[in-house]
Parts: sequence; C-alpha cells; structure tokens
Amino acid sequence: MKRYFNLKYWQKRFGRLPVFFAVAGLLILFAYLAYLAGVWHAKSLKETVSEQSAQLDDMYERLEQMEYQRHVMQVELDIERSSNQSLQDELTALQNDNYALRRDLAFYQKIMAPELQESGVTIDSITVTPNQADKHFHFSLAVLQIEQRRRFVEGRVAIDLVGRIDGQKKRFDLMKLANISGDDRTFTMRYFSIYEGDFFMPEGFVPERIDVSVTLTGGGRGTLNRSFFWKDIRKGKPAPNVRTDGDT
Repeated sequence: MKRYFNLKYWQKRFGRLPVFFAVAGLLILFAYLAYLAGVWHAKSLKETVSEQSAQLDDMYERLEQMEYQRHVMQVELDIERSSNQSLQDELTALQNDNYALRRDLAFYQKIMAPELQESGVTIDSITVTPNQADKHFHFSLAVLQIEQRRRFVEGRVAIDLVGRIDGQKKRFDLMKLANISGDDRTFTMRYFSIYEGDFFMPEGFVPERIDVSVTLTGGGRGTLNRSFFWKDIRKGKPAPNVRTDGDT
C-alpha cells in the first residue's frame, strides 16, 4: 500500500514525464480549488461586511432619531419646567393675595360683624350634598384661621339643623344625627379644621337653615355664631357670606 504514495514507484512504472505532468495537474487543480475557495470566502466576507455596514447605517439613523427625540423631549421638559415655575410663581402670588384678602376680611369683620371672627378664627363655609339613599345627606363644615401667623387653637363645635315639621319650628342637633360623639366635636387646629358626617333627614322635617356655633377654649376665648340658609348650601353649592339673626 505504501508504494502507491511513492513517487519513484510511479516514475518507474509510467516514466518521469507523465508523472511530472500528473503531479503538476494535481497541483494546478488544488491551486484552482484553493482559488475558488478563496473567492467564495472573500465574497462571503464582502456580503457580511455589506450587511454589517447596512446595520451600522441603520443604527446611526436610529441613533440620530433618538437624539432628535431626546432633544425635542428636553425642549418640552424645559418648557414644562418653565411653565411649572410660572405656575408656582402665580400660586405664590395668589397665596399672598389670599393672605392679604383674609387679613382685610378679618379687619372689616372686626368692624362690621365682630361675631363672625374671634381670635383669628372664622366659620368659613358648610355644604350639604344629597347621597344616593332617600333623605340621606353628607355635610362638610370648614373652620379656619385667617391670620398669616398662626398658632394652635382649641375649641368646640355645635351644629343645629333648623326647620319645621307641620308648620312647627324644630331644631335638631346635626352632629347627633350624624352620630358624631362629644369627643369628636372638639378640635385643636392650626390653619383649618374640617367636620364631616352623614345623616338622615328627620321624618316630615322641612329644613330652613343650619346654625353653627364655635366656642374657643384654651389660649383663645370667645364664641362664633353663623347661620346658613338651606337653599344656599344644599347640593354642594358653596354657601355665600350670609348671616341671619332670630327665627326664620
């Protein structure tokens, strides 16, 4: 078997010249095949480079789009920040105006209606909103301080529902109707205090007004009284600055 791979064996059998041409032909064939393999490999590499170049161009394009979107979003963010700052400035100005108005209101209340303000505290508003159940209502009372420099204030709240049954005047404790206990009727507040509750209208009762009384204790002394007409505060409508004395 080894003789088939021995060049001298083939030279001796067929002669040197035929063997030379045979070997040369094989070398040329191998060289041609190697050339074809190299051409195919180069073509493959070229296609790969072309695909990668296309992918790179696409990535650059996407990067430019993302950069453009980032720039647009940055501009929008700057505009929004500027708008927010403007809104904050406006809000601060409105708060300052609100403080000024409340200060002026407190001053005029002391002159025109001193019973509506005591120790910088006022009965601000009350609203009554009907619930889904028949004759069932939700009330919300706001008591607040109208001075810019505030301290803690203690007090007690009383709310009476005034109206008529069969033409006869009746008065009900609204907080009792709402099952609000005695301890929950007192407050220690700074800035404001909110009282809320749900109640059923007494059978046959026709409401006319709500009387609110706030008795200050602790550091502040005095009593505030304010009445609100039912027609002005029902259905969530804010109550105007209305006060009545005596019977309706």
